[in-house]
Amino acid sequence: MVYLRMLRVRDWLGYFLTAILGYIMFTGLSARMLDTVWFLVIISLYLGFSFSINNCFDIKEDMIGMKRKNPVAMGELDQEKGIIFSLSLMLAGMFLALLRGLDVFMFYSILVFLSFSYSSPPFRLKSKPFLDLVSHGLFFGALIFLFPSFFFSRQVSLLHALVAISIFYFSIILELRNLIEDFEHDKKAGLRTTACLLGLDRSKKITYFLSLSYPLTLFPIYYLLGDNAMLLSFIILTTLFYLLFHFTRSYRILDVYANISYSLVVLSVVL
Repeated sequence: MVYLRMLRVRDWLGYFLTAILGYIMFTGLSARMLDTVWFLVIISLYLGFSFSINNCFDIKEDMIGMKRKNPVAMGELDQEKGIIFSLSLMLAGMFLALLRGLDVFMFYSILVFLSFSYSSPPFRLKSKPFLDLVSHGLFFGALIFLFPSFFFSRQVSLLHALVAISIFYFSIILELRNLIEDFEHDKKAGLRTTACLLGLDRSKKITYFLSLSYPLTLFPIYYLLGDNAMLLSFIILTTLFYLLFHFTRSYRILDVYANISYSLVVLSVVL
């Protein structure tokens, strides 16, 4: 049970959906069932590894924050055993990627390396200002979306590239929000994150500005689709987003807006 908690499956949703978004856009739901299951298993191993290895090295700050979702910080699992478990997930994923082909293995290795570097010494990118944002935007954003292009041997079009850029930008916003949420604990633990460098108030203002600018990353996507109905839907949806976000200042509105926006793009590709 403790090893299952190391996976933190409840935290996967947004990143798993990013992989599914890429899967649908690159395959058009035409992939074979066996290939689809293979892909989903590899993505699950990757997400499990990413969260598990993060638990192994986030001990100090999670102890301060009393985050019971981290069994290592709570003393329920030895750090060494946690690292071995995490590396087992990583190797299993890399083995399955290698069976799929050398290009898939190389791309997956980049994903794993960035994820490992984010959490683990000597790199520990999550404690290096701005690199924490960029790395998160890549390994938990754009690269997860692009992974299906290698797995299913599909070319990356301009539309795919624009979506990847948008997801990269959105993932940076998510990471900055996480850093703001963990600001006090990270500061007490001696971490030097982007939020700790900028300060809490400035970080909140920048996050708000980035959120307001986020629709600008979506507009080229909808424009490229060349569908007047889709473009009108985007304009209406964005107008509602600005109104609701301005009056509520709730980032839940931003999350819903992003999910609906990407879902409409998927529908335009599939239908």
